[in-house]
Amino acid sequence: MLLAGLTEEPGWIRSSFNLTYRVPWEKLTQGVRGVYPYIEDAEVQVDGEPLHLSAPEDLLAIHEASSVMIRGMSPILKAPIMLTFFNQKPFVNVAIGRVNEEFQTTDYEKFNKSMCQFMDSIEIMMHVPPATLPKG
Repeated sequence: MLLAGLTEEPGWIRSSFNLTYRVPWEKLTQGVRGVYPYIEDAEVQVDGEPLHLSAPEDLLAIHEASSVMIRGMSPILKAPIMLTFFNQKPFVNVAIGRVNEEFQTTDYEKFNKSMCQFMDSIEIMMHVPPATLPKG
């Protein structure tokens, strides 16, 4: 994904990443399913309504809507994060908490280096079959 821009706000950095290729709804939900295990205490919303999951695979069966959002604590980035995927739109909005030194003050280049691999990994997850999570 390509970082399209960012804005610093009190407590948060808001950004937008452009997808390399447009994808259908099923691929967006596959990306959300892929990142789900890497977000602690994850909350998922579809069009702003909370989604109650019995298993991560439920994410692959979300009925088509305008948007799907996942938020929680990212142990990889060591910060709270919110990712919003939009149906029929070639971008993902990201908000990340300014809770550690890496995200306290930033510029385009620094933020891109911090986030690029994370966002690229999500995009790759949209194009590969979802991994089966271990039970237990």
